Amino acid sequence: MRIIKKIVQNFTRKQAKYEAEKVEIFPFSNLDNSIAFSSGVLANYSDYERLYFTSVDAATAIDLIAHYAITEISFSGDEKDVEIAEEFAKRVNLRSRLINDVRMMLIYGNSYEYIANDENGEIVLQNLNPKMVTIKVDKYGEIQAYRYQPSKGVDLPPERIMHFAYGRLGNSPYGYSLVHQVYGDIVLKQAIEKVLAYIAHRMSHPLLHARVKNPQKIKDVANLLASRIKDNSSSVEKIQILNEIVTDEGVELQVLNPQLDISGIVRALEYLQNKVDKALKVPRIFYGEPEGSNRASSYNQIRIFRLFLDSLRAIVKEEMEKKLFPALNIDVEIEFEEITTEEEMAWADIAAKLYEAGIVATDEAREMIGLPPREEAEE
Repeated sequence: MRIIKKIVQNFTRKQAKYEAEKVEIFPFSNLDNSIAFSSGVLANYSDYERLYFTSVDAATAIDLIAHYAITEISFSGDEKDVEIAEEFAKRVNLRSRLINDVRMMLIYGNSYEYIANDENGEIVLQNLNPKMVTIKVDKYGEIQAYRYQPSKGVDLPPERIMHFAYGRLGNSPYGYSLVHQVYGDIVLKQAIEKVLAYIAHRMSHPLLHARVKNPQKIKDVANLLASRIKDNSSSVEKIQILNEIVTDEGVELQVLNPQLDISGIVRALEYLQNKVDKALKVPRIFYGEPEGSNRASSYNQIRIFRLFLDSLRAIVKEEMEKKLFPALNIDVEIEFEEITTEEEMAWADIAAKLYEAGIVATDEAREMIGLPPREEAEE
């Protein structure tokens, strides 16, 4: 009976046919010249770029992530193919190029490397300015071409474009910047910092109240005090201070203490800083500050950060193995070394800081840098 039942099941599976037509994801698109999502994505690029150059938080985090994500490179596969891959990597300075690609991917959300041929027919890479790249898709959401337009547009084939995209959402062909969600908070934090700097500078030269016994001298004293501080509220650098005030004994000066809630402003900055730190992914311990009040928070954040780095490497790995290596006519896999000598020192320094702060125990710190527990080491 079991045999008959199995035969019937196999026969049924073989006869079953399931077919489904593609759904028109973008029914509005024109197959010849439609550019999807370009206005919404590309409009933000200048803001992201400006933030990277003006925000220490954004620049430090992005640079650190890029260097930790792209460690030393190695290839595996056929010996001859590996040799070709290594020669190519050396010729185009592949690691430095990929660090720059990851940096651009985190700033803009997208980084593009065009796989071209030089005058001798050799494969070369050209980094395309993300602000000049738009993506053409068909009504099914399939990428038809990458349009590059420094002067006049030229359509580049998708199989020749390594597109490193961060934070893709839904069926959008574009990625989104690492700072996309926290852009407003960083801008607000910068504004508060400027105001706080101005207040601190201004409060170091407080307002004075003058009591003048002789009414005829009131105007002269007022002019003297008015010329003491000349400022422009839009620029701290333009504040000019006159420290010497000379009057006769008929003038009494009193310092007016402003009633400002500086502690409230500081708390607001701390709140914004915590949001920025979470969005930019880098644990504070990487900046030399033990993160969290207990061992679990710091320890887990470092592990999560490593997983984040692995996700970025996966993006790079997938594009290279799908597009670059076939163009080189080789079959290899690219791998990124987990820890280089310099990084071992960095991780050791982080483990030491966490131990000194009482956040992790000795054996936990040893585990972070790949060492066995003390008892096993003594054996």
